[in-house]
Amino acid sequence: MSENGTGNGAGIKGIDDFLKPMHLISDETKMFMKSLRKFVDKEILPHEQEIDDYWDWPERKERTFVHDLWKKLLIDLGLQKFFLPPELGGSGGASTVEMLTLVEELSRGDYGAATTAFITPWSIAALALPKPNEVLLKKFAPFLLGDEEYVICSAITEPHAGGSVEDVNLKGSQIRTRARLEGDEWVINGHKLWPSAFREAKLFRVLCAVEGQEFPNLAQIFVPLGTPGLATGKPYRKMGTSIDTNGDIWFDNVRVPKENRAHDDPQEELLSVIANVTIGRLTSAAFPMGIMKRAYEILRDYVNSREIAGKPMKDHGAIVHELGQIARDIMAAEAYLYYVADRMDRPEIYGFPWEQRNVAAASAVQNTVGDLGWSVVSRAVELMGSYGYSREGRMEKLLRDLKITQIVVGGPILRLVELSRYYFGTEMV
Repeated sequence: MSENGTGNGAGIKGIDDFLKPMHLISDETKMFMKSLRKFVDKEILPHEQEIDDYWDWPERKERTFVHDLWKKLLIDLGLQKFFLPPELGGSGGASTVEMLTLVEELSRGDYGAATTAFITPWSIAALALPKPNEVLLKKFAPFLLGDEEYVICSAITEPHAGGSVEDVNLKGSQIRTRARLEGDEWVINGHKLWPSAFREAKLFRVLCAVEGQEFPNLAQIFVPLGTPGLATGKPYRKMGTSIDTNGDIWFDNVRVPKENRAHDDPQEELLSVIANVTIGRLTSAAFPMGIMKRAYEILRDYVNSREIAGKPMKDHGAIVHELGQIARDIMAAEAYLYYVADRMDRPEIYGFPWEQRNVAAASAVQNTVGDLGWSVVSRAVELMGSYGYSREGRMEKLLRDLKITQIVVGGPILRLVELSRYYFGTEMV
């Protein structure tokens, strides 16, 4: 593949030849996209077949390529600074469309790497909406602008409730991690699990229920690594997304300053939580988009190098039918993803991310793009035969990763419930 994403032969297209809205992307972001693509080709894809073996990389005594990956990506390439707008000293300020293009670029290399790399702006968004928390943004900005990796982890899910913790209609009833205010400090007790980058994180955004308050009693409280009472377990071994660490976090009378809450006003905090759900689901749809692009590259090269009965594989009728459906599904996914992202960039017309119609829209996008991605990659596995399900073929890993993208951030069933609530007035849980 050439730098502009076109194919490597006559009549062969590349990953930029689908429906990405280049007219909505600034020249600066296009340059950064190009840098990310080069990074993926040089630093990630050479490890494509071995990356599953490094699920426990934080536990290893020896230094691995994963240890070096984060510094090269976040600091040397400058992705970490891209999470902050210029007024805070960063190089970002990207639109929703532009941010999703970057997520897609990195996901093409590895979904796990992309999840860790883009988990921090999810917490930054919690501080920026519905209005900026200038105190905390200025407090944390120097760490993101520094010369060391600084990842902010979002600790939301709990052992007993799974995705229902983020169902705002349950009014915080499923949140057992509690925070109580003692003087000028929050005291937190509870157990979270599954958050991305939990072992790399230097700061934890913890979704709590405030003791002694009625709904809206939700609080997003930021806890620095090393705070007494904060403990983490070992990474889970998963079917995919190996280098993005997930595991348990415990809070035992953890104390942090009162100012470490995202928003003091309970109603503003509620809107922030809802907006964060919307942003999380929309962003999560960009992960399968990147996986689809990598699957396309692998399959394109495969069908162009194989023969069936003395004819190129891609010229057989049954194969043509399958390839056409794969191209169609990639186009449909990309068009849908960026159409809704563009709407999110126009709140004056389509509303803010905490409005129910936008929660529903983001939920629909994640489900739909994930389903289309599953169709694309599973068809590719079948077309490649034994190479499809072998590690050497490089496709089966994409299928495992793709399935995880369909589950994260609430799960597909909760997202369908959100659609039913908005369009049919459903009141059921």
